Amino acid sequence: MKKYLLAFVLLLLMTVAFAQTKPKSKEKPPTQKEMNDMMKEMQKAMDEMSPEDKKMMDSMGIKMPSTKTIPKLTDKQLADAWEDENRIVPKRDAVRIAAIPKAVTDSKMGAYIAAVQNKLASTFKPEVITMGNKVYDYVKSNSKSTGQAGNMAMGLWMAGKPEIALYVLGKLCAADAGNTDNLSNYSAMLSMQGAQHLAIPILNNLNAKYPKNSTLLNNLGQAWFGLGEIGKAEKYIDSAIHIYAYHPQANLTKSLIEESKGNKQGAIDAAKRSIAKAYSMDKENRLNKLGYKLQTKDVAWDKPMPQDALGLEKFKWPDYPMNVEESEVLEVEWDAFKKKCQEDLEELRMQEKTLEKQVEEANNVRTKQLPQVGQRGIMVYLFPPLAHKAMAKLSYLVVDKDGHIAFSHQKKAQAVANANIEIAKFEDILSNQIKVLNKQYEDDFGEGKPNPFDAACADYNKASNSFLSSSNTLLRDAFVDFLGFMRRKINNEMYYYQYTMWPENFELAKVQAKMSWLSLLVNQNPRFKDKNGWCQDKIDSAEGKPFKLSKFDDIACQYKATMDLKIIKFTNNCSRMTSEFDFMFLNYVRKDDFERAEGDTYIGSTLKVSVEAGKDQKAGPLKVEAKIGGGVELEFGRTGLEDVALIGEAKVGAGTGIFDEDEETDSPGIGIAGKDAFPTTVEAGIEGRISLISGHGEMGGSGILKGMKITEW
Repeated sequence: MKKYLLAFVLLLLMTVAFAQTKPKSKEKPPTQKEMNDMMKEMQKAMDEMSPEDKKMMDSMGIKMPSTKTIPKLTDKQLADAWEDENRIVPKRDAVRIAAIPKAVTDSKMGAYIAAVQNKLASTFKPEVITMGNKVYDYVKSNSKSTGQAGNMAMGLWMAGKPEIALYVLGKLCAADAGNTDNLSNYSAMLSMQGAQHLAIPILNNLNAKYPKNSTLLNNLGQAWFGLGEIGKAEKYIDSAIHIYAYHPQANLTKSLIEESKGNKQGAIDAAKRSIAKAYSMDKENRLNKLGYKLQTKDVAWDKPMPQDALGLEKFKWPDYPMNVEESEVLEVEWDAFKKKCQEDLEELRMQEKTLEKQVEEANNVRTKQLPQVGQRGIMVYLFPPLAHKAMAKLSYLVVDKDGHIAFSHQKKAQAVANANIEIAKFEDILSNQIKVLNKQYEDDFGEGKPNPFDAACADYNKASNSFLSSSNTLLRDAFVDFLGFMRRKINNEMYYYQYTMWPENFELAKVQAKMSWLSLLVNQNPRFKDKNGWCQDKIDSAEGKPFKLSKFDDIACQYKATMDLKIIKFTNNCSRMTSEFDFMFLNYVRKDDFERAEGDTYIGSTLKVSVEAGKDQKAGPLKVEAKIGGGVELEFGRTGLEDVALIGEAKVGAGTGIFDEDEETDSPGIGIAGKDAFPTTVEAGIEGRISLISGHGEMGGSGILKGMKITEW
């Protein structure tokens, strides 16, 4: 990964230098003279860097380049590089197309793959081969079948070790060329690492046996696309899309083909179909490049949303008094309620301080891990794995782009304020009524006077009851509406944060949400009035009983995918993504050897995994549109895993977790989990089946295996 960071820094500095020497960007490649000028500017910028900046870059694992080590390029080389950089589809590679081996029959498949493996052994670094042989021995010894061993090899591919995965899977295929899944996955790996010409004979063999299999059709299309044979590639790509309109990889490549034809709208439509069921930032960036802003309706979301995740609806508070009799009782209850709220708030404030420290510590750990992205035996993400998809799909829940949320909040909060203003008027009315009653009864009480206690009591209470009924009805209704809105708002925010925040941050956000809710409850201000002093049955004030406040529900992630492939155990749990490696089989080598064996990054692709073996075997490799008893789909971008979808056979409808954009709910577009919901937990392992649906690979066909040729086997 360091080489890519280094290239990025170099490109950035060169871009800055170029911007300093030219008023605006050019639509043609720079000349050798211009490059030399940029190099001088870049070297000057590096020389002027402060020691603090250099130290910071060193701490991030970024070593500044020297212009002395950068090769001198001719104008033609620069022009060719410029053309490759701006190319939409690959240039036709006549040499590699001519080098495609002749048809490979079933009887010769093992020998063919053995020949490819021999070439791999001379192409990959020695440490990759050494490690690959050790891993091969391990998977053979710890699996019951070639299929299980192949799934373990796929675990290495998931872990960001594509070269070792390819080598190990190839050895398995050479030993047993009859496993369809392994053959299909091996050919996909070959294609995505630059050996499209060597993958095509395998794919042709499988496609002849399993026609109309969307995975094989897509992978053939991607292989021909990588060779620059665009017409042939498009036929296979179109066939895959015809079978499954939302094919994630076929549509992405179709978008490039349409753009190369000048059909911008067609390119946008294809990219939208690609991202609909399988999100990646590469796809969103592509749409941005085409001038289309991704909308929430463009992305499917299958993660169930509880209607009241924090259990806010369980919270009850005393009634609002409508007369003086209720007032004297309920005022005591309200005092006890508010006291309990304040006690719970104080406990939450203490939790908040503890969690703030944990967040700071976790952020420090992630900051230290960032320089190791792609190098170590763990997946390190700048953001939670599903964050970008959640931002694209769910941001409308919390990001107030059109002012709707702010307007609703302001409107309902203003209703509470207006109620208090109106109550002030009722207070004035009551005050005037009391003055009239005081004057009416000022001479009626005392020795030798009528002392009409009952009448005075009734008159004064009538005035107070009218005030309480009018004021508290108005105030109660305003608060109920406001609190209902805030309950939905808090729940929406927590649902959004569950996927966009790191677990430690989310725990803090939950505590702060609870504090916000209790603060809203305690700020209710019902009005109270005592019975008039002339009322002989006036209730004496008594100490209220402790109020039992409801407990918040804990928001536990309802969405979990676990895949145990022995070598790697992958777990996705909302905002937490973990990849646990089993290094026991490497206990006789240094761990760093495994980490440094290769530094390749992912290539955009889709991985489909079934929970059980034996499903859909007659149709060939698993397809993204295939219905299976249970499984998981994983979408990889160039930075790693970006989307995870649980799959299973279920009917679309209310309570399935599948959203309907036209369905009216508190949170439009969000499925509500119910008894008929799609599976919220999937556990897959080496007993299942895995299918690799390849992406288009490197645009320039510059994969490490580009130059490999097989002449005989």
